[in-house]
Amino acid sequence: MKNKKHSFEFKVKVVNEYLNGEGGYRFLGKKYNINKSLVEKWVGQYKTYGHQGLAKSLGNTQYTSEFKLTVLKYREENQLSYRETAEYFGIKHYPTIATWNHKLQAGGPAALEGKQGRPRKHMSKNENKQKQVSKSEPLNETEREELERLREELRMKELENIILKKLNALPTDPTDKKRK
Repeated sequence: MKNKKHSFEFKVKVVNEYLNGEGGYRFLGKKYNINKSLVEKWVGQYKTYGHQGLAKSLGNTQYTSEFKLTVLKYREENQLSYRETAEYFGIKHYPTIATWNHKLQAGGPAALEGKQGRPRKHMSKNENKQKQVSKSEPLNETEREELERLREELRMKELENIILKKLNALPTDPTDKKRK
C-alpha cells in the first residue's frame, strides 16, 4: 500500500483500535497492511493535536525566516529533538525543522529566506495590475514590511476559514457516519 492516501475516518478507526487496546503498532499495521511506523505516527499526532492531527493538511504552511531561526534556536538551547520542537511550536511535519537546520548549516541565515517551490507560470490580470501599481508608487521599507505582514495575516485567516469549514463538515463523533 505504498503512496496511498488514507482517509480521515480510516486513521481514526486505526487510532481508536490502538487506544482501546485492540492491538499494538505492529499488529494493527499487519491487520490493515500498512507500515507500523505509520500507525505510530497517527497515534502520536492524535495524542498531540487531537482529531485535527489526523486531518489532511490543506496546503503548505509558509514560515518566515525569523520564525525558522527562532525554532532552531529554541531547539538548540533546550536540547530537544526535531519531533519535540515540532510539537512545541505546532509544526505538524517535524522533518521540516531538520530541513531548516541543514539549510542553515549549509548557507547561513540567508538560506532560510525566500519561498520554496516552483514559481507561478502566469499571472492573473489582477496580479499584473497590482504589480504595475507597485512599480509606479514605490513604498518605503516600513510600508513594504507592513504590506507583507498584512498579506501573510490574510493568507493565514483564509487557511483558517478553510480548515474550520472542513472541521464543521466532519461528524462530531468520528465513529458515526455522516447522514444526509
